[in-house]
Amino acid sequence: MVKPLFQINPDRFAPWNDLPDLPIHPDLYRTVEVMEQLSRANSALGRLYGRSIAIPNQAVLINSISLQEAKASSEIENIFTTDDELYQAYSEDNEEVKVHGPAKEVLRYREALWEGHEHLVKQGLFDSEYFIKVYQKVKQANDGLRPPSAHIYIKQGGSGPNSGKAIYTPPRGKDILSTKLDNLIQFVNNDELYPIDPLIKMAIAHYQFEAIHPFRDGNGRAGRIFNINMLTQKGLLDLPILFLSHYIIDHKQDYYSLLASVTQRGMWHEWLLFMLKAVESTSNLTFNKINDILSAKEGILTAVQEDTKIRRPDQLVEMIFKQPLTKVNHLRDAGLFAEGTARNYLNQLCDLSVLEKRTISGHHYYLNLELYRILSE
Repeated sequence: MVKPLFQINPDRFAPWNDLPDLPIHPDLYRTVEVMEQLSRANSALGRLYGRSIAIPNQAVLINSISLQEAKASSEIENIFTTDDELYQAYSEDNEEVKVHGPAKEVLRYREALWEGHEHLVKQGLFDSEYFIKVYQKVKQANDGLRPPSAHIYIKQGGSGPNSGKAIYTPPRGKDILSTKLDNLIQFVNNDELYPIDPLIKMAIAHYQFEAIHPFRDGNGRAGRIFNINMLTQKGLLDLPILFLSHYIIDHKQDYYSLLASVTQRGMWHEWLLFMLKAVESTSNLTFNKINDILSAKEGILTAVQEDTKIRRPDQLVEMIFKQPLTKVNHLRDAGLFAEGTARNYLNQLCDLSVLEKRTISGHHYYLNLELYRILSE
């Protein structure tokens, strides 16, 4: 009998301690269809990278687009918050308004995304500390890899007759998780030993991380942060700004079904095509959002210069595009204007229909209508 290229999981109820180590067999990804989709994904991502590094001030990308990625990734885990709640929570920056509930969880995701990015900037390579840091930030936890005593398994969702039953049981036992994670880390870091295109490597590594399921909870969010951090670590992006979870949430059932199909039937081809299409689609989406934001910013700056006598209009417009909701003290604390001047200028932008003044829970905010519209699309 010919040995299969990938040893599938024989028993969904028993820990899959024989999860195959990486790398996978090249024949599982070296197909014409995968290579063609890889070319399209790399082309779209390269265009996004070229556009993003040409922007003098990337704060709008760092703040707004990564915040949308955090929101979408959290929605995949059924953590929902409105844009208004999220932008209000973010605009407070740990000030007097208490952030709680889903908005707080989304902000944790964003913080974990950036903590992972900063760890890689300092260390250069992935290590077990990276994964533990990301998990701890996402879940506000103090523990690390789940112990053998934690009998974790993946349950069937929904409300049907099989709801709550095991569909997959990840590896479990003394030193097994650390050994599997070490193999994943070596695969990701060592491009000489494993000279695989970074996007193919990212898709393979994402599956492997989810199959290892190294933590008690938060593995889905940690795994999607791993995706984006890997793109920057490999030099495919300057900053973690790809809106990748947008595609996943639009194809949520396919995402989970294809993960399971690799485990149960070894269907790597379909999984890789899905992830590469996600990169292509979200690269184009993010590229278009950047262009829309910059076009809106340019138009508003022109209007402010022509229709007002505001001093330093370029810096004022820069500030209102850092995030959708601006407060008077944002301008004051940045050292741009005195409090009274800042309030006067923001009110002038309301008169131009650039901003809309809103009062939420007794606090005053100024909503950038164009930025809000673009991010909501």
